[in-house]
Amino acid sequence: MRTPKQRHSAEEWEKTVEDVDLEIAQLAIMCHVRLLDPGVIERVLDNDARVCREGHEGGFEKLRGMLYLHYEVQARLAEELGPVDAAGIVQRVRQHLLTRIGTQLGTLGATAPQ
Repeated sequence: MRTPKQRHSAEEWEKTVEDVDLEIAQLAIMCHVRLLDPGVIERVLDNDARVCREGHEGGFEKLRGMLYLHYEVQARLAEELGPVDAAGIVQRVRQHLLTRIGTQLGTLGATAPQ
């Protein structure tokens, strides 16, 4: 449910976060990028295409853009719903997606996209 100051409800935000993160997961799997391995997200954001299987340069560029979108969506989510509610939504989406994709994106060593 939405408060008068909210543009989107928590449910709408959760769907948006899941849609963005699912697209990221699909692109990472297609490009053979193990995003959840230590340091890989930073390498993608730094435009280091060596983490991507050869021949998937277009997918890598889209993956990189989607990662930036991921962080922008999370910033807006926290701004609108507050950091505690935002963290809850992000955690639910992460758990749901990890259940679906297993270890195809690597392992959750020390960190993952927050």
